[in-house]
Order: sequence, then C-alpha cells, then structure tokens
Amino acid sequence: MPNDTEVSMTDLSSDTILQRAPSLSVDLGPPTIVRVGSRKVASVPNALAILEEFAQPTAFSQAVKNLSGKTTGAQAWIDLVSSIASLYKAGALIDESGSAAAPTRPVGYAVPHPHVEMLDDKVRTRAFLGAIADVVRPGDVVVDIGTGTGILALAAAKAGAKHVYAIEGSEIGRAAKDLFAANGFADRVTLVPGWSSQIDLPERANVLVSEMIGNDPLEERIMEIFADAHARFLTPDARIIPRRLQAFGVPVEVDQKTLARFMFTPQRARDWSESYGFDFDKLIDTSVNESMMITILPHEIRSWPLLSDPVLLADLDLGGTTHDVVDKAAEFSITREGLMGGFVLYFHLDVAAGWEISTAPAKADEANHWSVPVRLFGRPRSVSAGEKFKVTYTYGVRSQGPKIEVSSS
Repeated sequence: MPNDTEVSMTDLSSDTILQRAPSLSVDLGPPTIVRVGSRKVASVPNALAILEEFAQPTAFSQAVKNLSGKTTGAQAWIDLVSSIASLYKAGALIDESGSAAAPTRPVGYAVPHPHVEMLDDKVRTRAFLGAIADVVRPGDVVVDIGTGTGILALAAAKAGAKHVYAIEGSEIGRAAKDLFAANGFADRVTLVPGWSSQIDLPERANVLVSEMIGNDPLEERIMEIFADAHARFLTPDARIIPRRLQAFGVPVEVDQKTLARFMFTPQRARDWSESYGFDFDKLIDTSVNESMMITILPHEIRSWPLLSDPVLLADLDLGGTTHDVVDKAAEFSITREGLMGGFVLYFHLDVAAGWEISTAPAKADEANHWSVPVRLFGRPRSVSAGEKFKVTYTYGVRSQGPKIEVSSS
C-alpha cells in the first residue's frame, strides 16, 4: 500500500487534523446515509469506521494508518482515502479551525425540495423580508450567507443596498443568479460560490443576513459562521439579521402512536409475536430502545400535554463577535401529573425589531418548515407535580452536534 497519504483530490495533507463535524447523524440503512444538519451526504464506503476513527481529533495520516488494517488490497486503500476526502468535502469531517472543505456538490440544498419548503413557509420568509426592509439602508453593502434561491439577497437589493454578496455552496446558486438577472438586480447582486469560511469578499459589509438555522437551531453552525463573518466580512458597526436566538425545552407526554412508530413497545411486540410466532419482548429491554432523538413538525405535537413550564436552554446574541460554547444545565419541576415520554426542543428567533419566529408547538404555523427535535424515552415515566429533573444542553465546535440529556435531579 502507498506510504504517502497526501491526496491531490482535496486540501488535505498528511498532518491535517480532522474530527467528526457537529450536527452529525447516521441512518444505518442500507445504504448508510450520513447527514450534516439537514444536509444528506452521499453514501461512501467505510463511512461508519471512518466516523468512529475521527470521534476525537486525529491526523489524516494516522487515521489512514489505523484504518488500513481493515482493508485488503490497493483498491480498498484507495477507496478508504477517497471516502475520507469525500466526507471532508461534504462537511462530515472538519479541520482544527472548525471548517470543512469547500464542497463541490452539497446534496441537501442542491435540489428544489428544501427550498420549496422554505418558500412555502410564509411566516419565516415574510419575517426575514420584513426585517431586511426595515434594517437595510440605501447605500449599504450586504452579505447573505447561504443565499439558496436568492430571495433574501433580492430583498436587500430592493431595500436599496449598494451591493449584495450572495454566498452559496450548492448548485442552487446557479438558479439564484438567474433570479438576480430576471428581477433586474444582476448589477447589484453578486453570486459568490462556495462556503463562507472558504471565500473572501472584495469589501466589508455593514449588514449580514443569513438563515442558517436548523431544526436544532445550532446544528447548521450558525454561531461559527457568524463569528467568522464578523472577523472577515463585516464592519465593526454591522447590523445583523437575525439578531438573537433562544432555545427552550419542555417535558411532554408523547402520543402512543408516535412511540410505537419509533420505538419497541409492548403492544408492538405482542402484535409481532402473533404475526410471526416468535417472542419479541427482549427488544423492549435492549439498550437501543432506552432513548433516542427524532424530529417532528411542531403542529403535529400541539396536543401533547406539557408537564412543566418551558426551560430556557440558550440565549445567544448573534451580533456578538465570537461564538459561545453552550453548556447549560437547568432544573425543571413537574407541574402536572402525567407520563413523561419525551423532551421537546424549540426556538424563538428575534429576526429584527417587530419580526419574530417561533417553533414552539403552540405557536408555529402549520406551514412552518422546521421540525422540532424530541428526545424520546424508551420507558415513559409516571411523574407527579413537584418532582424535579435536570436537563443539559451542550454544543461546541468539538462536540458531535448539539446534545440534550434529561436525568433525575
């Protein structure tokens, strides 16, 4: 096998330190699908072994050496190196700066579906358009990170911006560029292909607009992206859209149909036993059935009873010049008797004065495109008013995405 682990297909060198990206999840399939936030990464050979190898910061050459023992033959070695490079290019692996390589074809946002959902979410889109109309002033220079179809860049130009730099890493940017021209703004809106952390701008902007908000509001790395933009793109007095993000959590009773859909339940075990003639009860006690994260649209869980008052888990000033590490432990008290089957995370977004968005189940519009993360408990617990529990919410550039854990206080 080759000894030199330099690969010309990427910016990787043998001493590049890589680690699994935040907001990473894996669908075991088959095939194995890796997701970074809401983006789906094309399946690659050895994905699980590679992601396990990079659970901690590891040099590219050392990882190849460690993993080579699991391969046989030159072609398998080439596939291994290619897979690491592909995961790095796709953002599933990040380097020491917390950045990924500039991807050539990010899968998730290169197709119409997510943009259809976002444009159909009129509460979300109108809030951003209204904020831009109020905040952007004639003569401003605006940077729009993750422009997508370009609607926010168009709104900034319409509001009087002297120039708008619309950054987009996926092929949807080509469509955005066509929209800029079709709407008469080709001279004032420039499409900048690539990821914001990997490109430079010819001048400083005094307005930043971006909707890099995931289902878990931190999973698309908005804090790192905004901190990088502050350092390299913006004037000291730049205005920010959105300007504040709050994450909340609340324990809930979970609809039994939802539990049965995602987890092994006694009723389902009995049904399978009757259908197939085998005993399935052991599935209920397996460790994989103890707790898991799902996402579900807010309006679909509006009827789930809340078992405590909401808990504030993060309160982030997006206008800050550095990104915070979130490590919040909070206590909540049960306010009504019930069967605690899960813990819901949702957010409030202060886009600009007078313009807010919420994914709280009681408030979110049915056209809202964001889902809310729910930590399901495999064994729902009977709780009484006054019982206390602790929830922790953590996120940092070295973490494996945002994490929510609930335990007895």
